Amino acid sequence: MSQKLFTRKIRFKEFTDEWKEVRLGKIGETFNGLTGKTKDDFGQGKPYIQYKQIFDSTKIQIQDCELVEISENENQNCVKYGDIFFTTSSETPNEIGMSSVLLDEVDEMYLNSFCFGYRTFSFDILTPLFASFFFRSSIFRNKIVQLAQGSTRYNMSKVELMKLSISLPFIQEQTKIADFLSKISDKIETEKKILELLEQQKKYFLQNLFI
Repeated sequence: MSQKLFTRKIRFKEFTDEWKEVRLGKIGETFNGLTGKTKDDFGQGKPYIQYKQIFDSTKIQIQDCELVEISENENQNCVKYGDIFFTTSSETPNEIGMSSVLLDEVDEMYLNSFCFGYRTFSFDILTPLFASFFFRSSIFRNKIVQLAQGSTRYNMSKVELMKLSISLPFIQEQTKIADFLSKISDKIETEKKILELLEQQKKYFLQNLFI
């Protein structure tokens, strides 16, 4: 469904305007994750977003953050609502540049050093919820995979990412698409939880069948 929506093979009937081609470097900028940290700095302090949180989901699950010690005068980049995060390396080209979006308001939170952030200049250009689905879509992923560099370990350049052009609808259509896909996503998560409960029930019955 997301592929059909992002390629405009299907559209909501109230929208007929052409999508606008924009370059990522023109509508936002990148920022780095944590720098200068050692293993002794982790385990206490302020929350930070881990690599796995970005890789695993279209949106950051803030309850899964770990902690890092940040001194008072330390110069580190804080993350905020709407930021988009990308993984910079992987073992295969198909897993490069996985993305996730922060959809929660946070006070003080940081980003791991193996990823980088992308912050749009305005939500009037790209809405966070739409971004969470769009940057994980096959339409965008096909562009990302072409940026993979390496032989045994693959890396992605921020500079090359900023050169990519994407097609975006106006905000009203972005919101409609994002809300629609969000409802489908929530339904899938609910079904997964039901399936997990049924698997546990099945396991229980099998264990007690011959008692």
